[in-house]
Amino acid sequence: MKQDFTVFAVDDDPMALDLIGSVLAGQCLVETFPTVEACKARLEGTKPDMFLLDVRMPGINGYDFCREIKDDYHLRTLPVTFVSSQDTIEARLTGYDAGGDDFIVKPFAAEELERKVRVARQFEQNASQIRQQLDDAEMLSSLVMANMDEYAVLVRFLRELLSCEDETGIANCTLDMIRRYNLDGAIQVRTRATTITISPRGTNQPLEESVLGHVRGMDRIFEFKNRGVHNFEHITLMINNLPLHDPEYCGRLRDHLCIALESAEARIQAIETESANNRKDSGIRHVLERIQSVTSGLTQTYLKEVTATSELMLRLEQALAKSFVSLGLTDDQEHELSDTISRFSEEMVHILDSSAEAHEPLRQISQELNQLIGRNE
Repeated sequence: MKQDFTVFAVDDDPMALDLIGSVLAGQCLVETFPTVEACKARLEGTKPDMFLLDVRMPGINGYDFCREIKDDYHLRTLPVTFVSSQDTIEARLTGYDAGGDDFIVKPFAAEELERKVRVARQFEQNASQIRQQLDDAEMLSSLVMANMDEYAVLVRFLRELLSCEDETGIANCTLDMIRRYNLDGAIQVRTRATTITISPRGTNQPLEESVLGHVRGMDRIFEFKNRGVHNFEHITLMINNLPLHDPEYCGRLRDHLCIALESAEARIQAIETESANNRKDSGIRHVLERIQSVTSGLTQTYLKEVTATSELMLRLEQALAKSFVSLGLTDDQEHELSDTISRFSEEMVHILDSSAEAHEPLRQISQELNQLIGRNE
């Protein structure tokens, strides 16, 4: 055994202490004490890896000292082996009730003492490993729980971000997120229509607007003292109280904020695009409605002109028929004049029919426009 394992032996028999020291010499560090009081004084400065306790001693006996050890938060995990000349069931049960871990009967063989110490040392090493594993597991569990809480804040932000319809909603949503991270800061959101700056101190505070207006032209992500800035085209976030005392947590926060701000930037761009598309759709709709109105008006005007022309030709024929009586024309002259008027009337009808064919595509366009406008409604 290497001499990095310390044993405190307490016995009022000097020969027993000498024997223990000689048997364990070179295998571990041994400190001997004639009384419990002497051992307790030494415990104020150092802590052993194992106790060897005589049962019967003046003052505090081994059983009572063992109980004190097991009640001490800093000593209770250390193994205690009793060394006693009493080899009875009562002695062993008393030692067990006191919290002891093992029992050696005097006189003992050197091999037995070495084996007891070796077992105790192996037990302590295993227990130490288990404690370390438990500490690591607890630390990992705490870290996982902390990360889960942090990710929960981020996920909630991303979910709420989808329902934001304007720059004010996005700014307030971002401000609410950094509050959940116990951070203080200011957010500026810029769109084509407006710029808004929000912080716990209010909206569009002059000094905050000035500071954010200055830092927005700097690097994408940078820090000065305990402040951190994330810059994007449409949004700038300045944190005033980065937890620099906790580098790991601070590093995770930087990652969370970067994801959050990239998502907010994408949402702003989507809103801008949607707004532009709405304006474009509104303009297109207005033009379509205007074209539809014009084509419909042209069609109505054409139909009125056709009707008026037909009526005019009919009245002309009727007027000529009545005038033949007063004009004194011969039958041949009347027939010739009637034929001439009929030819012109037929040509006029042909022209109107040709115009009707020319207006047919215009009528179809009007119908298609009506249908297109109806789909946009």
